[in-house]
Amino acid sequence: MGEADLRRIIAKVEDLPTLPRTVLRITELVNDPRASAKDLSIIITDDQVLTARLLKLVNSSFYGFPQRVSTVTGAIVLLGFDAIRNLLLTTSVLDLFPARIARVRRDQEQLWDHSLGCAIGAKSIGDFLRHDKLEELFVAGLLHDIGKIVEMMFLQDEFARITERVRAEGVLMSAAEQDLLGCTHADIGRLLAEQWNLPAKLVGAIAWHHAPAAAGTFAMEASIVHLADIFTRALALGSGGDDKMPPLDKAAWDLLKLKTSAVDAIMASMLTEFDDIRSFLG
Repeated sequence: MGEADLRRIIAKVEDLPTLPRTVLRITELVNDPRASAKDLSIIITDDQVLTARLLKLVNSSFYGFPQRVSTVTGAIVLLGFDAIRNLLLTTSVLDLFPARIARVRRDQEQLWDHSLGCAIGAKSIGDFLRHDKLEELFVAGLLHDIGKIVEMMFLQDEFARITERVRAEGVLMSAAEQDLLGCTHADIGRLLAEQWNLPAKLVGAIAWHHAPAAAGTFAMEASIVHLADIFTRALALGSGGDDKMPPLDKAAWDLLKLKTSAVDAIMASMLTEFDDIRSFLG
């Protein structure tokens, strides 16, 4: 797949959604070493919806803190800049692709449920591995199939042909995409993540979640999302658009070094958390 093929596909998409201005400003502040918790708090509290969502998520089972966090500044001090940015990205991105047709809305909800399951799975795997950026893994899982949402919303004719090929031939969606588009949802997701100026680690996890061995320095994150995707399909949380299980990448499995007992515990925690976090994200 050449970059020109991908650009030609994206050129059909007139208005790729942009992140809310508040989230963009927060991203700039997160990258500014001189910024303080107070600076960040001022920007967030200026947006009442984001403030309410942030405090709701911080006080949900996502963290399970014993005491209630009642202020944005308290959340920032407790979690740090990167975590706050990733949480706000999580709560914002679900609003960016409104579906007005009932059939599309149903398909989109199934795909978002799959993506949310993968996000919870990535966070659960990361927690088990004592990864230090759980929110980043959650966002990587949530956005891993964002390219499918773009196809569904903006490339409807092509997406219909892809889903028909998947149904008729029982192939993985990525195989049908490569054949019919010349690129896959992972390629489209990478381009969107780059346009949003997301951290390179997130871009890498989105781009390589089906081939984590090719992710270079981001192989750990891509491997976690890769495995979370498989767990989510095994648990039938939502739908990734095809009914086939993608092959487990041996290099990813070897890198993560998970025992079978850990897999059982991770999948159990995914089932426990799914409905709870889904309700908090609306």
